[in-house]
Amino acid sequence: MARTRGLTLLLPTLARLEILTLRPGSAGLVGEVTAHPHVLITELSESDRDAIEARIAATGTCDVLATWVVHASHQRGWPALSADPTRLRRVDPTVEIDLL
Repeated sequence: MARTRGLTLLLPTLARLEILTLRPGSAGLVGEVTAHPHVLITELSESDRDAIEARIAATGTCDVLATWVVHASHQRGWPALSADPTRLRRVDPTVEIDLL
């Protein structure tokens, strides 16, 4: 999808870890996706960590990955890409989401 639309996808390292933990059989597909030039793997910076912790405290959610995705989406002005929009809307009902 990213290639055909000319989009860059931002993939938090925690998302990769979550996928591999929950679906270990998908390692080949995850490797293919993360090697694609349109996919940027992002590490959590200290300032991102602080912002995420503040949002978690404000919303009462315990979903660090969803909060990170919402934070990154707002920070960059990009829509979030998700197959589970409800998970992201629990963190922020206003976040723009493109369905996967």
